[in-house]
Amino acid sequence: MAALSIEGARKSFGEIEVLKDVSIDVADGEFAVIVGPSGCGKSTLLRSVAGLEELTGGRIRIGDRDVTDLAPSDRGIAMVFQSYALYPHLTVYENMAFGLRIAKMDKAEIAREVRRAAEILNIEDLLDRKPAALSGGQRQRVAIGRAIVRQPQIFLFDEPLSNLDADLRVRMRYEFAGLHRTLGTTTLYVTHDQVEAMTLADRIIVLRDGRIEQVGSPRELYERPLNIFVAQFLGSPQMNILPATITEAGRARLANGRDIALPPLSTPPAPGTSISVGIRPEDVAIGAASGALPYTINFIERLGGLATMHLRGAPGGGALTCQLRDDGSLHEGDTVPVGLPSDRLHLFDAEGRALRGTTFE
Repeated sequence: MAALSIEGARKSFGEIEVLKDVSIDVADGEFAVIVGPSGCGKSTLLRSVAGLEELTGGRIRIGDRDVTDLAPSDRGIAMVFQSYALYPHLTVYENMAFGLRIAKMDKAEIAREVRRAAEILNIEDLLDRKPAALSGGQRQRVAIGRAIVRQPQIFLFDEPLSNLDADLRVRMRYEFAGLHRTLGTTTLYVTHDQVEAMTLADRIIVLRDGRIEQVGSPRELYERPLNIFVAQFLGSPQMNILPATITEAGRARLANGRDIALPPLSTPPAPGTSISVGIRPEDVAIGAASGALPYTINFIERLGGLATMHLRGAPGGGALTCQLRDDGSLHEGDTVPVGLPSDRLHLFDAEGRALRGTTFE
């Protein structure tokens, strides 16, 4: 195992700059997940660590070695691709052993390493099959096994679960977490799926347009986002954002003209300052209370014991999403009192940056 350090990474394809001065440190044994929208540069960054893309600028260190100019085979990494990249004409055993044979490892040692990885992944009974005879989840395990046998210093995963159906993705997330606990290998994992990021990561790295927006634990990013982009990227349903204007005495006026109380701020903005008020759907309160605002239920998504309600306010008041336990008492078309608890609000300035000094900062 080894730590990974990316220092000022830049990558351009012609005139298009994909990575813009990206610096990341991944600790020895850490499971770090890179997330971001399509085209943000996350796969390019991973491929640069693997040596499959040459950086335009910056350095990459694995442990105490500068690997920036080394070939992929000399970097001490193993990469698992979205497509699995298995050889269709080879058996599972032969696929897993392929890299070791190229490295001219002793046959007995190859057999020992393949059997060890197969046992870890519970695929011992698949070793004589070819990829065409395997399910998607089994193929993914074989691809992971091929990486394990190399005993790399760094695991690199490029959206490894994106080709699986929903139920299998859940099970494979559990297996990835268990595998990391077993092996403890430093891991850099790319996904566009925030659920994978939130459930697997020790730390999440949020990318947008080739730049890092925020790095932190899943809880830190969820509860203390540095800007509106991170706030809305993580969380499903995404955070509600309401435009507002600071008034006197620690309050803000929403677009519909109603005032709401704000959490204390270390340096309150001047009255008349435009801000955005954010609140997670699970923090929106339904029920009569001081300061509650009337909203009409437009649509209800019922998901077993949970209900996601899409609410419409008075003209100019915008829409809200609320998530709560579903007891069947609320119906589309009902008008309900909606509260925005001040201690659950996130506040952002006109540029979308989090205001410091709130409950969450």
